[in-house]
Amino acid sequence: MLQLPRWTGAIAAAAAGIALSLSPAPAQGRGDAAPGSAAAADVVPSDLRPLLAPHHSEMRLVVTRYTADRALLAGNYAGPSGRGGRGRGGAPPDSLALPQITISPARIAHLERFDLAWQAAVKQLDTSHFTPEARVDRDSLLTAIANNLTALQDDAKILGTVTPLLPFAPDAIGLIEARLRLEDMNAEDAARMVTKITHDIATAQAQFTSGPMAQVADRQTALRAAGAVETLRSNFAAWFGFYNGYDPLFTWWMGLPYKHLDDALGGYAIFLRTAASAAHGTPAGTVAAIPPAAPPQFSEVPDLAEIVALPQDEMTDIVQRFRGVAAGRGGGRGNGAAPPPVRDSTYYNDWLAALKTLDFDHLSRNAQVDYLYLKKRAEIGLGRVDVALPPNPPRKTDDSGIPGAARGRDGLIRDLQDELIPYTPEQLIALAEKEFAWCDKEMLKASHDMGYGDNWKAALEKTKTMHVPPGGQPAMIRDLIFQAIDYLRAHDLVTVPEVDVESQRMSMMTPQEQLASPFFLGGSQIQVSYPTDSMEFDAREQSMRGNNRPWSHATAFHEMIPGHNLSGYYNARYAAYRANLGASGPFYTEGWAVYWELTMYDKGYDTTPEERVGALFWRMHRCARIIFSLRFHMGQWSPGEAVQFLIDRVGHEPDNARAEVVRSFQGNYGPLYQAGYLLGALQLRGLRHELVDSRQMTEKAFHDEILRQGNMPIALLRLALGKEKLTRDMSIDWKFYGDLPDK
Repeated sequence: MLQLPRWTGAIAAAAAGIALSLSPAPAQGRGDAAPGSAAAADVVPSDLRPLLAPHHSEMRLVVTRYTADRALLAGNYAGPSGRGGRGRGGAPPDSLALPQITISPARIAHLERFDLAWQAAVKQLDTSHFTPEARVDRDSLLTAIANNLTALQDDAKILGTVTPLLPFAPDAIGLIEARLRLEDMNAEDAARMVTKITHDIATAQAQFTSGPMAQVADRQTALRAAGAVETLRSNFAAWFGFYNGYDPLFTWWMGLPYKHLDDALGGYAIFLRTAASAAHGTPAGTVAAIPPAAPPQFSEVPDLAEIVALPQDEMTDIVQRFRGVAAGRGGGRGNGAAPPPVRDSTYYNDWLAALKTLDFDHLSRNAQVDYLYLKKRAEIGLGRVDVALPPNPPRKTDDSGIPGAARGRDGLIRDLQDELIPYTPEQLIALAEKEFAWCDKEMLKASHDMGYGDNWKAALEKTKTMHVPPGGQPAMIRDLIFQAIDYLRAHDLVTVPEVDVESQRMSMMTPQEQLASPFFLGGSQIQVSYPTDSMEFDAREQSMRGNNRPWSHATAFHEMIPGHNLSGYYNARYAAYRANLGASGPFYTEGWAVYWELTMYDKGYDTTPEERVGALFWRMHRCARIIFSLRFHMGQWSPGEAVQFLIDRVGHEPDNARAEVVRSFQGNYGPLYQAGYLLGALQLRGLRHELVDSRQMTEKAFHDEILRQGNMPIALLRLALGKEKLTRDMSIDWKFYGDLPDK
């Protein structure tokens, strides 16, 4: 399940700190409203040729990659902008007035290594065929990298002047960054270290109280040190919150030691602020340089020449004008980005006429796909003029207490049209039942291998007992994440960027969050669902049983790499690669992650029968989602029947089954969201059969280009990746599963 990441926010934050003179977008023609503006949405151009975008700088995606990757890496360390965070406590209000500095030597060393590697790679680019705009952007990027290297040297100097006032910082940062790296934690050792840090703070304060504080630091250094202490305090709050309540040994060992540490850090920050008023000395000691970190096994710099050589999409502004939305890709939940509002027939006919002014055969492949998308959307719009959906579709009610409105069959068909899926809800239910039958056969094989014969529910019950003890879930999930990464690299299945691997992140879900999300979520980080000491016994037991190792083995990579985390990483870096054709929320986003579940199963990634049972449980779950969600929205099943179906047919724990249905019908998800998981995966599997099994593309090239193309209806991905000649009047309908009975 995707938890929508805020990738674009990281890019914007990074861009704010880097001075790049990117070539401006082409100016609009006289009399034309800006694409996406309210005026443009109401005016259909009679001739689209003047709106075709000229060539953009070849370096723009390179600049985006550097900016986004550096921002991601910078957040991997203790500090005011890192992943340490304050957690649930919040920083003291007056801490905001203190100067913020870099407190992690490892952050400086890593970013210096990163910048030097990028600097060398950018200098090696062959610029002989660059456009003038690209040359300017290359020079600006090199200037920005040089400025960042200088800033890192300044950070190191400032940190060096503050270090004498923070003799306990290395131990503190060591604990914080060990958690950020997802390292194992020994609760007793951690409590011992926290106690030592507390004593070291007291010793430092006592020395400065009776000693020459004025000789140690000037006013600015003392204030910087106070800010660093508050940053450590904030980071420690997140460190404590990650383990407390989830790990019983940590909770037992750490209660008082952490309280004493928090008090000591708060008191020392106040002491430094007070001392700053009397400090008038010169920072003592020699500031030692921080060398760049050692190079990693895999380069953090991508193939820049490959990025520079990517084709450009000249239809971007035209698509943006038609859709009336901002450029870039959509993301969200629901059924993806909302389609343009329904207008009158004149509007759509005018757009169809305007498209004919373009020379289709001389457009780039991506632009041809854009053209066919616009034509299809205009035709769909024409078919909806003066056609209203029946109001208030009937919903089958019960006493479950689970709210949520039904979409109705006509509404579902309209939603499927928006996703370019030429099947009826009844046909999709038939598809799900066919996939369910395959799962049943495979489940019986795995059950026999486990020694349970045809009693697959007993085999499933056995996997539910294969959970780690309280406190062990983070380490297990971490190992599963990196197991998948190693497998992908060993089999060369998809490009796995080193920066993304180094930035795998984890947080723990609260008991309240687990009521609607009984399994972990993913995206920019994996959010682990596991019981806390504040949950009732039955809730704890069901949470552990539902997050057992065999089930997690099948889905940890769904959430992270190569699933949601990797697609989010690429989405943030390739949004400018092509026009925004409208996010296909569940079908691309969830379909991509489930596609990998199907692919990894077929490749034998699940090596034990228990792991196969876990993978098959989830595939049965995806089948069930199609059936119960579509039947609910057509008024055939109540929410209570959906819950019971998940318990009886899939083997869910009761609480987890209810949470699934609650999220499906009363959450921020569209009617097709739950069905989109498996349907999107099957679309991608069908596309793989056409392109990879036929040897038109390698697996790696297939997967990489899907990630670059980004979130869109998968029928359009088929056109973009395929080799067949595209024509302006071709049908883009695609029965990815063949003919299905219409029950």
